[in-house]
Amino acid sequence: MLVGNLSFSRALFVGMMFLPGALAAQYMLPKISYKRRAEGIRNTIYLVLAIIILEYLLLIWTLCFQPSGSYRMIKGVNYNIPFDFPKDTGVFNPLFISVILSALAIGGSLIDRWLTRNHPEMESPITFCSDRKRVSLLPSQMLYIESCDTEVYIHTTDGRKLRNKTGISQWESAMGYPFVRIHRAFLVNSNHVESYNQDTVKVGEESLPVSRKYQKGLKDILS
Repeated sequence: MLVGNLSFSRALFVGMMFLPGALAAQYMLPKISYKRRAEGIRNTIYLVLAIIILEYLLLIWTLCFQPSGSYRMIKGVNYNIPFDFPKDTGVFNPLFISVILSALAIGGSLIDRWLTRNHPEMESPITFCSDRKRVSLLPSQMLYIESCDTEVYIHTTDGRKLRNKTGISQWESAMGYPFVRIHRAFLVNSNHVESYNQDTVKVGEESLPVSRKYQKGLKDILS
């Protein structure tokens, strides 16, 4: 970004405008279901375009906003009128925006994963409805999620079996690490896997099947 002679506070303010887009990418993209591949790809494109447009609007507002009677020096030129600023600063390049948002979103995901692995006491509860009652569980309290036709069952560390209407693909997108899909009908908490081989994993007292499609992903996480 070739914007010069901006104060530190102004530069920081511009940089902060990337955070809303990064948070949207980090938390919305994993929720897109690819059960129907074409629909999933289409929804991803729509979401990415919406995020880029959001960033354009935020950046335009940021670069236009200034206190009454003040001026801004950009590339050696004073700009006093809103929208009267150079378009070649680099900040409006879609590739530049995409790279910055990707870096922030991936960095946030890696930090979340590290915190989940090393500081489980900081995990946030998951709230959902089971038999018309609101239930809140920490991810560490969930052993695995089982899909049964139009319902799923959340199996917990204290032996409960909670029923929910959300599809297992949506659960997979929402939970993220340390949960891993092992079968079209099973999503397990890898932190509770006691043993595994190519065909089965043992979670608690249960031995669950592993389909060929998910063998590599399971091995990558557990290794």
